[in-house]
Amino acid sequence: MFHTDSVICGLSALALKTNSPTVLKAEAMQYQKKQFSSERQVNNFARCFGSSNLCLDTKVIAANCNAVREWDSNGTVFGYRAEDPSFQAGEFGHNDYYPVVLAASFANSKINGAKALRAMVL
Repeated sequence: MFHTDSVICGLSALALKTNSPTVLKAEAMQYQKKQFSSERQVNNFARCFGSSNLCLDTKVIAANCNAVREWDSNGTVFGYRAEDPSFQAGEFGHNDYYPVVLAASFANSKINGAKALRAMVL
């Protein structure tokens, strides 16, 4: 659910053309792999949210991480109680790192879906 929320935030930020996600995706798209095999995974390349083009993984990571962070709606507050805001015990769940795992999965054929999900949990 966190991953889904994270991706939807990123896609929404891009669909609504928010500034920095749009700029970073455009930059990533300048680093496309022009020719690649029909394989899903190609070393050092990944896909930006909303694109089927393979681009340099470091640029994709920056773009996708920024996009999911734009709306910042994917956090969870431990101990939340509406009647007592002082009870909040801290926040976790900013899933800015999920795009890193996805990019690694695209860039390395040894990372399958099960391993990617374990990495997200960690």
